Order: sequence, then C-alpha cells, then structure tokens
Amino acid sequence: MMRFRSLRVKLVMVYTLLILFAVELIGAYFVQALTSSLVRNQAQTARTQAQLMATLIAPELAPGARVSNSAVSNLLQSVPQFLNGTVYVLNQSGYVMYTTAGGALVGQKRIDSVATQALLHHTFAQSVRYDPLSKSHLLAVAVPVTLHGTYLGVLEYVLSIQSTYETIHQATTIFYTGSIAVLAIVMILGAIVARALTRPVMEVTRQAEVMARGDFSQRLEAMSNDEIGDLVASINHLADELEEAIAANRLEQERLRAVITSMGEGVIVLDSSGQVLMMNRAARQMLSQAAGGEEEAIRQLELDRLMQGDVATGVREVRVIGNTIFHVILTSVQRRGQVDGYVAVVRDVTEQEKLDQARRDFVSNVSHELRTPLTTVKSYLEVMRDLGDDEAETKREFLEVIARETDRMVRLTRDLLLLSGLDRGGPRSVEMRAIPVHGLLEGVVERFQLQAAKQELSLRVHLPQRRDVCVYGDEDMVNRVLDNVLSNALKYTPPGGRIEVRADVTAQHVTFIISDTGIGIPPEDLPHVFERFYRVEKGRSRRGGGTGLGLALAREMVERMGGEIRMESEPQRGTTVYVTLRRAEEDAV
Repeated sequence: MMRFRSLRVKLVMVYTLLILFAVELIGAYFVQALTSSLVRNQAQTARTQAQLMATLIAPELAPGARVSNSAVSNLLQSVPQFLNGTVYVLNQSGYVMYTTAGGALVGQKRIDSVATQALLHHTFAQSVRYDPLSKSHLLAVAVPVTLHGTYLGVLEYVLSIQSTYETIHQATTIFYTGSIAVLAIVMILGAIVARALTRPVMEVTRQAEVMARGDFSQRLEAMSNDEIGDLVASINHLADELEEAIAANRLEQERLRAVITSMGEGVIVLDSSGQVLMMNRAARQMLSQAAGGEEEAIRQLELDRLMQGDVATGVREVRVIGNTIFHVILTSVQRRGQVDGYVAVVRDVTEQEKLDQARRDFVSNVSHELRTPLTTVKSYLEVMRDLGDDEAETKREFLEVIARETDRMVRLTRDLLLLSGLDRGGPRSVEMRAIPVHGLLEGVVERFQLQAAKQELSLRVHLPQRRDVCVYGDEDMVNRVLDNVLSNALKYTPPGGRIEVRADVTAQHVTFIISDTGIGIPPEDLPHVFERFYRVEKGRSRRGGGTGLGLALAREMVERMGGEIRMESEPQRGTTVYVTLRRAEEDAV
C-alpha cells in the first residue's frame, strides 16, 4: 500500500492535478466561448428582426399618423419569427403604444433596463436575464424607431433562449463526462509512469537504508542511462567509498584501542558532563590499588575541578591518593568549537618520586661522606703547617690520620664506581660458572683467620661433607659478598665473641650462613640495612671506616647472580646473614 508521503503518490497527484487544471481551464473557456457565440448569434438575429420591424412600423409612428393596432398586427404577422417572442412598441416617452403581450400593457411605461438604455441614448441595446417565473433565460433587444432621421420611439423584442442554454448545458455535460473518463485514464497511466520512474528511487532508498545499517555489500544495477542511472552509479560509488572509509576507520579504532589498552599510563575518557565513558586496563589497575574502588579513586582525583581550568591546552596536577602519587593530565576534546568530552592521562609516579628522592639522598649522602674525611684532612693539614721541626712524632700521627681518611675516601670512591657499574649492567660481563663451595670457605679462613685472632674473636668455618658441591655464580662477586658480610661481623663483634660460617646445601640452592654474637641491629633499622649509605648509628662508630655501601653492593651482586640475601638480628645477641645462590647443575668431581 502506497503511503501518502511517497514520491509515487505525489507524482500521480501532481500529474492528475495538472491535467485537471488544464481540463477545467479548457472547459471553462469552451463553455464561455460557446455561450458567447450562441447568444451572440441569437442576439444578432433578434437585432436584425427587430430592426426590420422597426423600419416597417416607422411610418405608422410618424407625426400626424394614427396608430392602428390592426395595422401593426398585420405588419408583425408579415415577420413570422416575431411570433416566438414578445414585441413592445414604445413612444419617445417610454409608454407602450403596442405590444403582443396583451392590450392591458398599452399605455403603461416600460422601465426595464434595455428599453431605458435605448430611450436615453437612442441606440441599440440588448441584455440576457433569467426569468424565475418562466424558469428560462430571456433575450431582450431594443432598437430605435426612426423615419427620415427623426427619432420616433423604441421597439423592444423579448424572446426566450432557454433552448440555447440547454444545448450549452448538454455540451458541457458531455465535455466534463469525457474529461472525467480521460482523467481516470490519465491517473492510471500516471500511476504506471510514476511507478516506473520511482522504482529506481525506491531501490536507491532501500540501498541507503541498508547502508545506514552498516551493510555495504549490496550494489544496485543501473537500468537506464539517464539521471536515475547516474544516481544509481553515484550510490554504488558512495557505497564503495564508505565501505573503504569505515574499514579504515575501524582499523584505526582497533589500533587506537590496542594502543590505549597496552599503554602503561592510565587513560580515562569522559563525556562533556564528566561521566566516565572508558578506562584502559592500566587505569583500572592503578585506581583499584590506590583507593577503595575505581569510583572513589576517580572522586579523589577531582577531575571535575580540573575541568574548570584551561583544559584546551591541558591541565597538569599531582594528586596523592593513599600511598600512591599520581600525575594527572586533563585535556578537552573539541568539536565545532564546543567541548565534546575530556581525556585524562593518569600516571603512577610513586616509584619515580622514590627514585628521585633516592637520588637526592644519594647525592646528599655522598656529599656528607666525602665532606667528613675532607674536613678532617684539611684540618690536620692546617695544623701541620704550623708545627715545628721538633714535633716529628705529632706530624707522623697526623699523617696516619690523613692516610686513614684518604683510604676511606678511596674505598668510598671505589664502592661508588662499582655500584654505578652494577646499576648500568656492570663494568664487565658477569662470568657465571660452577664454583666449589669448599674452595670458597677455605679462602674465607685464609683471609680472616689472622684478623679474628687479633680481635680476640673465635672464627669457625664448617665445611660441607661433600667436596664436589658447587654454586653457580661469578667467583669474584661471591668472594666480595662473603668478605663484606664477614668484615661487618668482625667489625661489630666485641672481643671474646664468636663468628661461625657454614654452608647449607639443598637440591637446588646453596645458602652461606654467617652468624656472629655482636651488638646486633635494632628491629626498626633491620629493613633498611641494604639501602645505600644507611648505617645503624647506635652502638656503631664511624671510626670503623664504613661507607654505608657494603651491604648495598652485596645485595646488587647477589641479585645479579640470581640469588638472594637476607638478615636476621637481635640487639646485643648477634646477627645472622643468609646468602642463597643457585647450586650448579653438575657439581665438580
């Protein structure tokens, strides 16, 4: 069923209305022309007859002549056409002198418009009027009666022309009946033509609807080479272009989504009202870990407050949520000069801040560690400058102090260079190989037995039962770690104390255990002993010459070899250090 708003219906209606308007216009003109022609012909005939009668009766109306009704009647009978109408003979004043309508009207004044016009202007006059009594159209013709140029009166001839109007009515009926039939045929033909014309348009419309649903696989077939064919070709070309554009757009969206999803920074997309539309995985992880859920974290980020700023160029702010530090960049998305949404990039800079703080602390600690021996060296040098030649013993003591402080700065510089090299990947490649545990522990005995005896300490090294047990690591690094841990044990164990070294062997690992009965480490300091430049000041003295980098170096080396180092300690009861390394897959024979 065709809809009233369809193009096909509109074409049929417009086509029909145009034909109807043309038929009505032609019909009106035809009826008017036919009526005018018939009435004009009858009026011309009536005027000729009236003029003839006026000429015949003029002598009877001449001055001095006696008007005889019988004479006038005989004259009228000589013109048979007048018997179908009514004749009025009026004098100059408009009074009826004779009429075929009956003697009762003789002597009365004739006041109709035709007679009045003829009497006033002494000219021909005519009119057509409808008589409601006889229900017919009447033609009235009035001509002046003259004799030898003398105006004598008016002859008025009134006759019925209803037959003429009936003829016109019949002709009009026939015309409009035929017009209706033709109009019906025209409507049928118009519907057929409109269907043929609008079929391609309907197909184009259906194709557009299919394209609007995202299906660009269908194509139209051009049935003609006219404008409709060009439209079909344009729609097919548009479908090709849209399919390629949407495919490219989807590809770009997938790439963008993949990039946003894989970004290390958190990305939050918001609409113009501040409602969250999308968050990538990094943002969800950061926000869920920072506070009690995503919504609470977003609220604490105060993005709605940042939206009040100049977001066109990007608003940057650092927000602290719990123990996490976030760097937030909020930028608006503009479309046609209006804000269409916002994009917030959230970055967890907690570790970065910690590293920056560690760098600042590192520089401060290095400056402090270097300043102390430099100040001491400078002070002793200034004093030595004022000493005399007879104070050689004092100079020697001062030189020993200067040498000791210089050695301390050398050790500090060496440790810093080694630690920096490990941070950068090592000054040399790590030479990982199987190292016999027996050889490592025997080397410890050789290096520290004499020093332990000098400090009145008991050093016991327990060798494993199997001599073929090996650890997998860099031999120089393993010795450095053991030396560092054992040096600390010797340094902070008072005389009479005991130091034990043993190796705990399992199927996968070898753990070196170094325990002492020294002064120990307070519980609050124990988690920080492996930090750079960290030293437990209680019960310890800078006079030991420590740089605060030994344990930090030991941890870096152990971790570089894939191992683990940890410490247990109780104040005034001693400290135990565990150095765990991988056991070699094939122990030495």
